[in-house]
Formats: sequence, C-alpha cells, structure tokens
Amino acid sequence: MEIKKTLLLETTKNKWESKSVCNPTAIKYKNEIHLLYRGVDENSISSIGHAIIKNGKVKRFSQPVLFPEEDYEIKGVEDPRVTKIGNTFYLLYTAFDGENARIAYAVSNNLTKWEKKGVISPNIKVNEAIKMVRERRYRKAWKRQKKSYPDSFLWDKDGVLFPEKINGRFTMLHRFKPEIQIVTFKDFSELKKRRFWVDYIKNIHKHTIMKRKFKWESGFIGPGAVPIKIKNEWLLIYHATKRLYYLLSRKDRADYIYTAGAVLLNSKRELKRLSYPLFKPELDWEKEGSVNDVVFPEGAILDGKNLKIFYGCSDRRIGMAELNIDELLKEIGQ
Repeated sequence: MEIKKTLLLETTKNKWESKSVCNPTAIKYKNEIHLLYRGVDENSISSIGHAIIKNGKVKRFSQPVLFPEEDYEIKGVEDPRVTKIGNTFYLLYTAFDGENARIAYAVSNNLTKWEKKGVISPNIKVNEAIKMVRERRYRKAWKRQKKSYPDSFLWDKDGVLFPEKINGRFTMLHRFKPEIQIVTFKDFSELKKRRFWVDYIKNIHKHTIMKRKFKWESGFIGPGAVPIKIKNEWLLIYHATKRLYYLLSRKDRADYIYTAGAVLLNSKRELKRLSYPLFKPELDWEKEGSVNDVVFPEGAILDGKNLKIFYGCSDRRIGMAELNIDELLKEIGQ
C-alpha cells in the first residue's frame, strides 16, 4: 500500500504559533478543506488556528479562532476535532489548566466564530476514580497520573464525535488511559452530571470499544480523526504508542513512539483492525521536534478514492498522508 507524505504547515512569526504547530482536525465545507490545528507559543500555551486548503493551495489566518480564556483552559486549548451535525459545527478539544486535562466543546455555524460550552469530562478526582474502577489496567494507568498530579481530576482526552446521530443520540469516542471508550447521549448536559460518570466509570468494561492488541500499541491508544462512514461501518484513524527503552546515554530520545492505526467499527464494537501501523515516524520532519518520534493523526478527508490524513509531526509541524481507500480496506480485511 503506497502512502504519499507531504509537509504541510510549519511555525510562523505569529506569537501564538511561534514554537510549534501540530495536531490538526479537518472538515470539508463548501468545496474547501478547513484545518483547525494546535498552535503553541514560546510559553507552551496552545491556541487553535485555522487554515483552508483549496485547489492544492493553503491559506492561513494570522489569528487563532480559539484561545485560552476560561480558568479550566488557562494553560491551553489543545488537539481539536471538528464535526458537523445538521447545521452546527461541534469542536471538541482538550482544555488544560496546568493540572487537569479534560474535554471541552464549542459550537459554530461558520467555522470561524465559536461559542464555548464548557467541560464535558467528569469532575472526579483521579484518586476517587481509582477506587471506583474494577479493571486493573485502568487502575494502573490512573495511578501513574496520580503520581504526577495527585490532586487532579481524572484526565480525559481525544474526544471525537461521530458525524451523525445514531438512533437519535450523539455518539462520542474518547480516551481514559490506556484504551478507547464510547459514550452516547441525547444532550451534552448529560455529560455535566456527576452521577452519569460515576456509573460510567464503575462499568467502564461496557464502554471500552477498543483494547490494546498489538505490540506497537502496547503503551496506550486514543481516537484520532472523526470516523468516516464506509457503507454500514465506520473507519477510524487512531494513534497508538509503544514504550521505548534506551541506555542512559540516550535520554534525549522520546519515551514513546507514536504511530497511526486504522480500524473499522460500528457504534457498539470493533469489527476489523489493521494488524500493523498504517504509518509511523520515518522522515526527519516527522521524527524530530518538541516531542520526538510522533505522528498524531487528527483529521481525515475522503476525496473520491483518495484518503487524506492530516497529522501532527513530533509536536512541531503538520503533515498530510495520502493513500487509496480501497487498498486500505483490503489490507484491513473488509
């Protein structure tokens, strides 16, 4: 399967994206591909920028469309995913306040002006969540968070909405480490209720839609791009990590290698998964950056038979990978 890679965006002199640009979501609207991406300033605080691709040319805007304003996101608005349902664009992003990383969302009708709606992740302390959950693998991962951030809320990241309601309900993928969960709801207000998440965490085995399976995803996995509908199934491009071990002399290298994977799902379970990484850090501009050895896919557009995947490169640049969708589905085993 041939994959063509292109370096798409690099940093600019704009202060809000002068340190790095990475982790773009993508959506096609009015015959243009809109990218919403993470821009990082010299203080390591993230905002969300906007670029448009039309006829192969990229137009970038000098100001971010979202930037830290509220206490819950004061250290950064990160890693966006955009979905259009009906006439509304929904932007899910990671809100970071320096200690807590949780999913928040905003809405728009034009992709440029956004109304923030607040946090939709559980406001449950990580120590409390550890006592609730039964699965050992979750307790182990959450204890690592507790060691670094002992008084934090349980971290919840990688929120991705399916681009249509299923049985009249919103459907969202997200990630409590180390695996991928799915949640459905009638209204976003449900996700702001403590009792909803208490029951969810206690029964997390019912909500885990993807477990780690292969060695290259043995660290943790997380949703990437908005799922693409293929007949009655959904193609999800996701990220996976494998722990790297080096001699003491190699402490300058990354702790994990991040790769991109591909899987077919329905709204209840995993169907078929590609057994090897779809792509991994190989080129210099993918391997070296603020965090080395990372490809982090967050956007995917199907243009005829051409699948375009937009991804962050080692938290420094933005790349695009292109491949034939039929070849990918054949490899997955559709």
